[in-house]
Amino acid sequence: MVGNPGEPELPDEKPVDPVTPPPPSTPRIKSFACTACGAPVAIRYPGATMSVVCDSCHSVIDVTDKNYEILSKYFSKTDTWKPTIPLNTRGKIDGKMWEVIGFMVRSDVASKYYWMEYLLFNPYYGYRFLTEDKGRWIFVTMIKRKPDDLSFSSVRIKTPMKVQMDKRSYRIYNRGISKVEYVLGEFYWRVVVGSEVNSADYIDPPQMLSIEYDDTEKIWSLGKHIDRKEVETAFKLPPRVNNMFFGIGAIEPSAYTADWKKMKLLWASFLGFLTCAAIFFSGTAKNTLASDYTGNFVPNTKVNDITIPKFILEKNSANVQISLYAPVSNSWFYLSGEMVNNTTGASYPFEMTSEYYFGTDSDGAWSEGNATHQLELSSVPGGEYYLNIDTESGDFKNTNQQQFSLQVRRNVPSWYNYWWFVFLVSISPIYSWIMMRRDEVARWSNSDFNPYVSDS
Repeated sequence: MVGNPGEPELPDEKPVDPVTPPPPSTPRIKSFACTACGAPVAIRYPGATMSVVCDSCHSVIDVTDKNYEILSKYFSKTDTWKPTIPLNTRGKIDGKMWEVIGFMVRSDVASKYYWMEYLLFNPYYGYRFLTEDKGRWIFVTMIKRKPDDLSFSSVRIKTPMKVQMDKRSYRIYNRGISKVEYVLGEFYWRVVVGSEVNSADYIDPPQMLSIEYDDTEKIWSLGKHIDRKEVETAFKLPPRVNNMFFGIGAIEPSAYTADWKKMKLLWASFLGFLTCAAIFFSGTAKNTLASDYTGNFVPNTKVNDITIPKFILEKNSANVQISLYAPVSNSWFYLSGEMVNNTTGASYPFEMTSEYYFGTDSDGAWSEGNATHQLELSSVPGGEYYLNIDTESGDFKNTNQQQFSLQVRRNVPSWYNYWWFVFLVSISPIYSWIMMRRDEVARWSNSDFNPYVSDS
């Protein structure tokens, strides 16, 4: 988002302790009369400044020209844009003191999207930029190196879709022409209102690689997201009245992305362990037949108080599977009852329905239901048991006496608890993934290279 002539070499001043550098020295201010309106113009950093904006008429003046040539004039009487950080304000970012010496508003020519840039200066560390875009901030440093394995066939750069640098992969976010709309303060290059430059931004939150180029040069910069509260604290700004920012910035970190990165490996590991355990226990289940009962019923009637003979369940606690089969055909058979421990009197109620219907309609043949129904009782202690059941049936066309069967099996392979565990342990990771994707969709919604929008 920032592209200007390469940062000039500083005067022969060597940085001292980089951890706690001394504050910038008091500027040696130079004054002259504006050649457009005659108002006094002050240069806070002569020798480092190449252009300055008149506070009175907003003309941009070339201070390297002895006649103070006017680079461009600003004719509007009303300031459309006002800097959030006043010029000449000092603040500490990354442990270094910076002074705001320049302010500009730039736009994307095609979309008319506007953002603001602040030129920061420290006589020991040079220049940096602070970009403001709808209340979000990016701290930008010009870099002399370029991304890995990146070459251009000509000065007219063909921007790739991805670039690599420092083991990070950056994806293209925006590409177009940037235009200078408004300027205030001092700059180390001859800034001209209305000037345009080709640009491209690549992102890998919370960082951005940007390139801006013309026929004569190309400049790379590296930006990183900086929290709004940190900027307000550093430059002693009043908190914004509106603290609600919808969506997410181009490289603003998503808390859900961080959560998802931490959670996904643990989630995958736990699911792997859970699956292996379920396979082991299912493979070692004995699946023994404890009771096999066949009973008679008269269709379309009720039968109550049927007692099924006693059977033994092994003493170790395990699951019990009850299976019902009834000869249903466009009819239904309902069974309810309880499994009772003959010694303790503990009971386990259950109910089951066997139903099967079929036919044809305008869409062809159809069917639903099943003649067999199964249910599972978890963690039933061993002992002697019997069943008390009631039955009811309906829709049978054949009303002759028929038979149903009921089986009780002990310690059967079961995935019922497995799927419940999978569901429970997946709630938080899936929520984080959904929220992360929501943030990423919002992030890329302002990009012409949105990966979440189909080209069709």
